[in-house]
Amino acid sequence: MADKVLGGVTLAGTFTIALSVHMPKPVEKARMSDGSFRWAFFPEYRIWSLNWTKLTKAQLDVLIAREALNQILTWVNNDESATSYNVVITDFSYDSVDPISTTKLYKATMTLDEAI
Repeated sequence: MADKVLGGVTLAGTFTIALSVHMPKPVEKARMSDGSFRWAFFPEYRIWSLNWTKLTKAQLDVLIAREALNQILTWVNNDESATSYNVVITDFSYDSVDPISTTKLYKATMTLDEAI
């Protein structure tokens, strides 16, 4: 599995990531006074959904530190291509895998929106 790098920190190779990419088509449609439609087209952008399972506390802390930066980060998913993207973390959540277990493992979800 190739490395995935977010803001200069390698994420893959340390723990497993389930990855999905969404590419919404940003368009707007408006009806004109003569009944016709006018369309506005905007640049396409990508949304990545990252899901981790069985993170240690140290691995979770890496993600928390990335989320706390509140800035545009560089995202490289070498499984997809070597292209780097400017992204913003728009959603992040985590929870204990098994709250009563002594292993203290966590699951996390992060959403990255391409900053264009």
